[in-house]
Amino acid sequence: MEAEIDARSTLLRDSPLFRSLEGAEINRLVELSEIQEYSPGETVVVEGSMGDAIFLLYDGELSVHILGTGGRDITLAQVNSQGAFFGEVALADPGPRSATVRADGESVLLMLSLEALEVFFGEFADAQVVILRNIARALAQRLRESNVLVASIASDSSPA
Repeated sequence: MEAEIDARSTLLRDSPLFRSLEGAEINRLVELSEIQEYSPGETVVVEGSMGDAIFLLYDGELSVHILGTGGRDITLAQVNSQGAFFGEVALADPGPRSATVRADGESVLLMLSLEALEVFFGEFADAQVVILRNIARALAQRLRESNVLVASIASDSSPA
């Protein structure tokens, strides 16, 4: 049990989402978190469903998909680095999920429900600013990457 707690602490401490949090804050997040396991092909979250949790990859590989025109499944990203996170938009702006996430192999995730995070922010109010700043950084990086992709697609489809 202690090894699992240490592993969760390390995962949270090393994740860009929780960068700059103190030991007591990390320890409380460990207490509030849940481990979830997924088999290959299993869906973690569904595009359009209400976002109610943030997930961090502990082990495995996931893929992020959206439903394109005509029902075509479009893969947006692969998630395979420990500590990578998704679902953070729900914390900043509760609403429907913008993509579906599926396990590509046996995967282990650390899940923090929005309800648990509200408890955490009630106890560590200053941590909310730190986490939201980290989310803003991650979203800005993802936007930059999306802009590059859109520019690439646009230039590939331009008449010569």
